[in-house]
Amino acid sequence: MNKKIIGIILSTIIIVILVTIGFMYMNRKNEKINSEQDSSYDDTVAIISYEGTFKTKGAVVRPEKDSLTIMPISLNEEYRNEEFFYYETENNLDLKQKQEVLVTFHYRKSENEINGYEAVVDNVEILKEESSVEVPRDIFVKAYSSKDNISISINNEISNNKQIQLKITDKNELKYDYSKMKYSIQKYNPPPTKTEVIYTEDGGMSLPAYDPWPEVNKINDLSTESNYLLNENGQVDISINWEEIYGELDEGEYKFSLSTVLEPRTSILDEHIIDYPYDGVIIKITFNIDTNGDMIFNDNNIDVM
Repeated sequence: MNKKIIGIILSTIIIVILVTIGFMYMNRKNEKINSEQDSSYDDTVAIISYEGTFKTKGAVVRPEKDSLTIMPISLNEEYRNEEFFYYETENNLDLKQKQEVLVTFHYRKSENEINGYEAVVDNVEILKEESSVEVPRDIFVKAYSSKDNISISINNEISNNKQIQLKITDKNELKYDYSKMKYSIQKYNPPPTKTEVIYTEDGGMSLPAYDPWPEVNKINDLSTESNYLLNENGQVDISINWEEIYGELDEGEYKFSLSTVLEPRTSILDEHIIDYPYDGVIIKITFNIDTNGDMIFNDNNIDVM
């Protein structure tokens, strides 16, 4: 057998192998797509199908004439579950807080949200007058309270490039928890005027990472956590001196972030573990430091989230 024939045979074998690998890859890709399309709903992930009727067992948090909010207390596969469930209802439901109920509902297109759906109650069965699962206070806060009822004022006579003094006023009937908060400071980083392409070893290309608001470099790795309590008027004065941690801020634009430190609440339901997160508060204040070290800001640069 001459070299030319051997070359033809080897080339044919290589082509067959490559074609086979290609078919295998496409088959596996199609199987994956079909599997994802045909998969049933996983209670712990996201809603894939909005068609049909569903059930959720939970404790009543906020019953209203045209809506119902519950805290799901079951992770059984037959139930639809979220960390927090809000329903629309066309029925005047005579329910009370902390009752344990079984809600049958369906989904409909939302009129207020593009491509959104809302849950609508079909029937509510009262299982217990008081659920054996305690509803955490923060769940009630999440249902009844609003960040719109929180205001922030800043003492501009004291605030400068080394410190800030602010007052939080919470007018909610159920106040948010400010007992543990932490802060950080970011400085605005203008986009680069010239960007150099980074060439990788495998011949690829990438652009350098750009962060418009990187954290200010710390001079000491100290904790920024502090404890605060609201007074009887729902107010708390907070004074923070960051000189030991960030030093004196130089001229530029900054963002001060103050947020509640959240501790997840874990419950064991139907031999499953579920976390009910606290609804925390994040305060962001954008300000400028001028050449004299004075802080310059206005009320439109304060956000409460």
